[in-house]
Amino acid sequence: MAIYASFLKMTAEGNKEIKKSRQRFEQGKAGVEKLGGKILDAFYIVSKGEYLIISEFPDHDARVKSMVHTLQEGNVNYQVVRVLPVEEYFKLAETA
Repeated sequence: MAIYASFLKMTAEGNKEIKKSRQRFEQGKAGVEKLGGKILDAFYIVSKGEYLIISEFPDHDARVKSMVHTLQEGNVNYQVVRVLPVEEYFKLAETA
């Protein structure tokens, strides 16, 4: 499965109910799993006020659907990048 790093930053609307962060995270996690994905790890970046979510999805379509569901809530802005385990990258580079 493809691995993605997502950087989420609360919007002004999301900050209004910041105390519900755990509940929203669990809702997001359930939505990811419903699409066949899995959250591998999650971090809060203190100096940036952002979340870093590492997840995997069966395909890019599922990842995009998850992102759309999250953005529709209006609580966060977000950037997603595809990441490769370094060994996978080395194998690709060596056979290019």
